[in-house]
Amino acid sequence: MLRAIFRSFPPDQLPPEYTNWRDEQRARRQSVALLDQSFHMTHLWLRGPDARALAEFLGVNTFRHFGPGRAKNLVACTPDGYVIGDNVLYGLTDEELLFVAGEPVLNWIEYHARAGGFQVNLDRDPLWTLNSTGRRSVYRFQLEGPRAPEFLASLCIHPFPELGLFRHAEVLLAGYRVRILRHSMAGVPGLELSGPWDEREGVRSAIVEAGRKFGLRLVGSFSYLSNGGLESGWIPRPLPAIYTSSALRPYREWLPATSFEATSALGGSFSSPTLEDYYLTPFELGLGHLVKFDHDFVGRQALEAQAASH
Repeated sequence: MLRAIFRSFPPDQLPPEYTNWRDEQRARRQSVALLDQSFHMTHLWLRGPDARALAEFLGVNTFRHFGPGRAKNLVACTPDGYVIGDNVLYGLTDEELLFVAGEPVLNWIEYHARAGGFQVNLDRDPLWTLNSTGRRSVYRFQLEGPRAPEFLASLCIHPFPELGLFRHAEVLLAGYRVRILRHSMAGVPGLELSGPWDEREGVRSAIVEAGRKFGLRLVGSFSYLSNGGLESGWIPRPLPAIYTSSALRPYREWLPATSFEATSALGGSFSSPTLEDYYLTPFELGLGHLVKFDHDFVGRQALEAQAASH
């Protein structure tokens, strides 16, 4: 899986190291680090009157307080209660959502959007290696470290907003309109920045130039892959549990032969002749606290039975 992720980082845009792994890791803990997330994740915009209904139908999370200016780590499961994957979901407007993640969850969403009769339109921006245009719709940066909030505040034209966890807002940053999300991987102060792709170089240059006096370090792909996700215990690429259920045969037939699910290989030290042994529940992945039974969703009945034993 790591090999596949490495291929998503074009070395001419994001080298393995800018200085060295040690310095780049240290910046996350002592000053501020700039991580470039512009290449390895797919974006999926969901627009229409049923956008929220579809997200609720597929997500195990509560949507009680969700709306514009909010985000969440959405988890999707099969009817049997096994994880397909998780991603970041942005609430942009009452009828517009943005999903940012790897392919399995987005494929699952697109299939149900088309097969379930939901009144939505989909706009997909593939990750760099699958994108024939040679550009993205948006750039995405992560600024992490104890000086990150202070540093961003210094770049803002207006007072920097106080954001709760998984809240987002637009700010004017060095003259550019930038969406910021308060989101950090492992307890390190951090904010995610995004905006139109054509403004990427301008925003990046402004951050790098202004960051010199804050001890900013650019983070290469080596350090990116060993950042806070590992420290927090988050598993980014669990095997999507779609391969054996007879009920999911229509979904497997819908997936193209070139999909992530069809071309990826198992990795790691665990070995079993039974594919179901690789399937995981939200509780086994440490995501059980996100499961809320306040709405109907795919996999609810199976997860209620699992919750009773945890």
